[in-house]
Amino acid sequence: MCGWLVAGAVLALGVPLFLRMPLWCDATLYAVAARTVSAGGVHYRDVFDTNPPGFVWMLCAVRGAVGTSDVALRVADLLVVAAVTAGLLWWARGAGASGAGVAWLAAAVCAFYPFTDEFNHVQRDVWMMLPAGVALALRLGRCREEPTTPSPSQTAKGNGGSGLFEGLFWGLGCWVKPHLLFVAFAAWLATSRRLSWRDHGAVFSGGLVALAAGWGWLVASGAWPHFLDIWRTWNADYLATVMRELPFRVFMQLGYFPLYSVCVLGAVPLAVLNLREGPADEPTTSRRKALAAVYLAWLLTAFILQRPFHYVHVPETLLMLAVFAANRWPVPFALVALQVVTGAWFAVAGQDLPYARHHAAFDANRSRWWVACLDRDPPREVRRGVALWAQHFGGIDPMELGAAADFLRTQNVRDGELIAWHDSPHALYLELGVKPGFRFMHVGTAAGLGGWQEERVLRELREALPHARFVVSDMHRVTEKYGELNDLDADGLPKVLPASQRGEFPWNQPVVFRSPSGRYLVHRIDKPVTSAKIPQ
Repeated sequence: MCGWLVAGAVLALGVPLFLRMPLWCDATLYAVAARTVSAGGVHYRDVFDTNPPGFVWMLCAVRGAVGTSDVALRVADLLVVAAVTAGLLWWARGAGASGAGVAWLAAAVCAFYPFTDEFNHVQRDVWMMLPAGVALALRLGRCREEPTTPSPSQTAKGNGGSGLFEGLFWGLGCWVKPHLLFVAFAAWLATSRRLSWRDHGAVFSGGLVALAAGWGWLVASGAWPHFLDIWRTWNADYLATVMRELPFRVFMQLGYFPLYSVCVLGAVPLAVLNLREGPADEPTTSRRKALAAVYLAWLLTAFILQRPFHYVHVPETLLMLAVFAANRWPVPFALVALQVVTGAWFAVAGQDLPYARHHAAFDANRSRWWVACLDRDPPREVRRGVALWAQHFGGIDPMELGAAADFLRTQNVRDGELIAWHDSPHALYLELGVKPGFRFMHVGTAAGLGGWQEERVLRELREALPHARFVVSDMHRVTEKYGELNDLDADGLPKVLPASQRGEFPWNQPVVFRSPSGRYLVHRIDKPVTSAKIPQ
């Protein structure tokens, strides 16, 4: 009972703050893409994306179900995490967790996810857990029904429909990120001896149906040739980039989420021991083995095959907590207790201590906005007050970007007349309700893929300029001297602007508006563009 009470208390504190946080630039990119597709646009051609379209499909469904606002996306995000958590609680309980262990598992998730920064919210890896979770639930349900060596009469039971739907959900998840295929293979290895070959065939058939359906959408929507261009050319060096980053990711692995991430040192050997348990004929042992296999596969996939981004490691963290609970290790309880004790102590001792910044639940400056978060339409000041990473160039400062939006409204900006340069400014497309004047949202990411990619971005920029009137830049993308942004040179540009950027687009265009802190600059486009390099 205590664990459930703690979970409820943590949610009551965290959810109002969570719902009012600004979105990260990844979420706004896909929100722009979903809006474009819903309006009849062509994905990849109209909004550049280096990933499969599955997440865009999911956001299109969200737009129809709960709305298009930032809060609607965050509500959908919480519902996804809640559904995934419910599945993990059910799985852990069936894999050996006690009732108290399940409650503290729930409390640990509640104390973890809502208090992570914006970088981790409304992201593909977490949402990918939803179709994966449904597929796993269908598979585990059949494993419970089927003996190790089914008789001919038993072979027909529970195979066809359930296996087909399992494959469909694995396929949908792979359309979000193809990395999920390795997790699906691990789940198959851990449970294959409990299911018949007919069942395996049904799962494979479902995956093929999902593959064909996705391909059909790409062809019917006109996105297929642009999708091929992405995967044949733009993504050609992805694996090489990942391998170059691997050495320093080893040192990052334990620091993504303080307190939580370091527990991987105990979770990995525990999961390996689970895989080495005796025959999995007993349902509890079978489910524990499957949970261990899925956790290890997800961990290795995130570590070896993905970029070193925090949100990639959220799913493995949730699975890790379930592994501990299934083995009746009180790690979820210890994590919550440690957060409460140390967080409360730091709150009393003072917010200026370095570690206090990692405890959003005990940040008095942030929590004071709790009541204001309950308002129907809180002011921008509230949204900035609850933000955790608004100053990062991938984060959004609602007051600063809102000021730029207010100025652009006075200019009657229309479809195609605005180019949002850098990363976070493209949220202006959503704020103003206009179509992008340029298909690249994360311009630096696209241009940084290689030399010819940079030239391609520059060429498409020149093609967009005859119609575009304004471009918005983000000074946080090129300098960390945030307090000096309004100290200007004679040319009207901040003195802290690096010399290497002064001749680059958009800094070579006249500034007609700057946000209060000087972070966002609105430039009027009236000069030729010869170069548009962004620091990597």
